[in-house]
Amino acid sequence: MKKTVHGWEIISSLDVRVYQDEAGGVAILVDKDDFGDQVPVQLNFDDDGVDVKTLSHLTKSVRVSLDKKVQIKWHDEYFEVRTQAMDYIEAERD
Repeated sequence: MKKTVHGWEIISSLDVRVYQDEAGGVAILVDKDDFGDQVPVQLNFDDDGVDVKTLSHLTKSVRVSLDKKVQIKWHDEYFEVRTQAMDYIEAERD
């Protein structure tokens, strides 16, 4: 869980990196270094609302609640498939 400048909480189903500016703009990336270039989830927060600017293809859902919480669920099968494929390739090399 991460807190934003305006007191909003970001809850994520996977570990994420959150980058924010003083104005309330936030970029959220899944914390996977070896996954290549990700499109961030970009949100703009203020005291009474959230604007969704962009969603990643890895985003399953975004839920904004009245108690200043944003819950993001990710398509985690993307990460599992890649790991399985890498295991399969490594097994063939042996």
